[in-house]
Amino acid sequence: MDSEVPGPPAAPVAMARQRLPLGVGADGAFTRRGVVFACALGTIAVFLFFPLGILGIVLSSMGMNRVSTKPEAARKLVAWSWAIWAVMDSILFLGVVAALISRS
Repeated sequence: MDSEVPGPPAAPVAMARQRLPLGVGADGAFTRRGVVFACALGTIAVFLFFPLGILGIVLSSMGMNRVSTKPEAARKLVAWSWAIWAVMDSILFLGVVAALISRS
């Protein structure tokens, strides 16, 4: 009866560390900070910029579903959703500031 002779341990394979989307954990769920920002920005965007706010939510959802299978595509989708929300909320903020300044 031949027994196998243990060899040297296999060298670990070096894999490039995948960067996760902003505010999304490795399991595809929002981090605590991501939940706060997504809720605030998404709510403002949906109520004040209806069609584009929904687009941001759809892109974010698609990205979160792809975190485990296609992390790079997930990063792009979630980044686009954050960009949509940030631009819309910035426009709203500038509009409010302009309205307040014009009243003075």
